[in-house]
Amino acid sequence: MKLWKKIRFWIAFLGGKAFLAWYLRTGHRQNDRPGMVSMRLYSDFLQYITKPPLTIVVTGTNGKTTIAAITAKLLQAQGKTVTYNDWGANHHAGIARCLLDAVSWRNRSTRDAAVIEVDELISPLDVPALRPQYIVVSNLARDSMLRNGHPGYIYHRLKAAIANTPGATLILNGDDPLSFPLGQGRRRLYFGLGNLGYRLPPNLACDFPVCPRCGGKPAYRYRNYRHMGQVYCPDCGFTSPRRDYQMTAKNQHAMVVAEPEGMATYPLISPELHNVANQMAVVTLLREMGIPSQMLAWQMRLVQIPTSRESRETVGGIQLITQIAKGQNPTAVSTVFTSLASDPARMEIILLLDELYPDPRKVETVAWMYDTDYEFLNRDNIRKIILAGPRYLDHRLRLLLAGIPEEKLVCLAEEKDTPAHVDIHGVEKIFVLHDVNAISRGRAVRDAVRHRIQAERQVRP
Repeated sequence: MKLWKKIRFWIAFLGGKAFLAWYLRTGHRQNDRPGMVSMRLYSDFLQYITKPPLTIVVTGTNGKTTIAAITAKLLQAQGKTVTYNDWGANHHAGIARCLLDAVSWRNRSTRDAAVIEVDELISPLDVPALRPQYIVVSNLARDSMLRNGHPGYIYHRLKAAIANTPGATLILNGDDPLSFPLGQGRRRLYFGLGNLGYRLPPNLACDFPVCPRCGGKPAYRYRNYRHMGQVYCPDCGFTSPRRDYQMTAKNQHAMVVAEPEGMATYPLISPELHNVANQMAVVTLLREMGIPSQMLAWQMRLVQIPTSRESRETVGGIQLITQIAKGQNPTAVSTVFTSLASDPARMEIILLLDELYPDPRKVETVAWMYDTDYEFLNRDNIRKIILAGPRYLDHRLRLLLAGIPEEKLVCLAEEKDTPAHVDIHGVEKIFVLHDVNAISRGRAVRDAVRHRIQAERQVRP
């Protein structure tokens, strides 16, 4: 390391540590500005800051925060000290902030492990600098056109990141034909879900319409949701890989997994299918790290999905649920809608899906709504859908085109007005579906609905 680089690094390092100490002292733990200071003072900061002995990178389109959080909690249950960007700060500054918290003032590691969520778009820049022992890729799917373009572009970004990180073991989704070809010639372990017997209607938009090898039309032996399942090409033989860890059966409380050493049973952290896939990624990673299946199963009983992603509570006999539905991401939102379609409970839904940019140079496109399966919400047990926020009329039009009766829709400009329109009589569940940037707003609406149920049913808090 040249002298001038060393001087710049130490200026950036000490500046970031000083800012971090101040922010922690003033109670601003979930803030990535200390990392921003370090990255602005020296752009190669991530390459030279000391990493813990065990470094795990989690990336992909959907599920990164959930996988990273569960992994970190289970490593802590193993007695390890762990640093991770637990609020999903997965860009340069958030990653730098995470590592600043894992070293002493002399740049010596103070943690056993780092679990680092990395945005897939910036992976070629940050993943090689982190030099992880493991890279977990959750999946690839179409995402925001403003942020990520299309899955093919992100595939090549991840391919470059992996190529420049030669020592890492890859944990890949064997159900996802967009991402399982990554890392050819490398040590790869695949996870997946078995045939769950679902008879899914065709998706409006298919994320895997063409075989990447011959350009033919792919087919499925089974498909669990969107483009996830056992795929093959009748023309050239392209097919899904054999899963090293595959869920073979599940109920509402547990899942059975076929592993290299035999069968194992794990408690379900969440019944939602996309979260089952996230849990399978964690099982694959930690089993390959040598954690016995019985110990892992026991410790999983103590783990929950991050409340920023999902929360469940029962108030006055009604189950009140918040879930992230990542706006401008058709696959993520469609997956949530698919889950609702398989739930027979009488329910009402509050939909808060708006990403607004005050910067006039940015435009929020509504095209993603027409790639999203709103048709899954056209069910008799869904009694009402309450729309709120600046884009509520766009959602209203899309729901009407999906065949949902107009009398089921309540359209409001202000989110704060939504709780007053919920009918709490004769329903079993109320869902608050909110965008990734609307976590606090979704919680505020949930809390207002809870208070209304408690007041009308005279339920003690």
